[in-house]
Amino acid sequence: MATPGLIKHRVGLLIPSSNTNIEPEYYSVMPASVSTHFARIAMTAVNDEGLSGQDQDVARQSELLAAAQVDVILFCLTAASFVLGLDYDTGLKQRIESASGKPALTAAQTIVDALNTIGVRRIAMATPFVPEVNEVSRAFMAANGFDVVSIEGLGLVDNFSIALTDYETVRALVWQADHSDAEAIVIPGGNMPCLEIAPELEQELKKPVVTTNQAGIWALLRHLGGFHRLDGRGLLLNKYLST
Repeated sequence: MATPGLIKHRVGLLIPSSNTNIEPEYYSVMPASVSTHFARIAMTAVNDEGLSGQDQDVARQSELLAAAQVDVILFCLTAASFVLGLDYDTGLKQRIESASGKPALTAAQTIVDALNTIGVRRIAMATPFVPEVNEVSRAFMAANGFDVVSIEGLGLVDNFSIALTDYETVRALVWQADHSDAEAIVIPGGNMPCLEIAPELEQELKKPVVTTNQAGIWALLRHLGGFHRLDGRGLLLNKYLST
């Protein structure tokens, strides 16, 4: 966690009201010079109704984060962009920036940018989602130029339950989703605990693993600039952090 006397930057995150995993994962990784500030938007179910409902909170919570003088705001909810589509994702970024006066990023786009930076096109996806959300996730990634050669999910809708997933369940899911043609594994869903074991999975599978929270941290630090590597946090944060 950042120490007040060392803080040089502040970042803001918009997270689902039912999320209990993003905050501890960010606090465990963020450098001491960066303080992380969270605002919550209403979302308890990973389905059309739940993901559409969160949108009404975005502008107001973005304004409140701006009052904390954050340098940049990240919308940390991949499933919303997957379900609601590319146009929504692009418009969302613009609305956050308009409401806050701050630069904005979206979690879905940080995953896309991370994969482009690593230089892969064929991916496997291991998600907490139900099949319907998996299919729109596949379509979103395909629209961004990626070939999703395999996708497996846990079939969860209740977002609070997603945070209760244990590491061994995540590990088994990733192994199930892996495919010989996949150049990288994507684990979307910031509420599913996986950042801690991402480096282990990379060693086991011999390929990059990109998680929602890992990609968000990577994108925020690249935006701030001056950070070179975070050891022990996976290939993305170890090798591709410098701009």
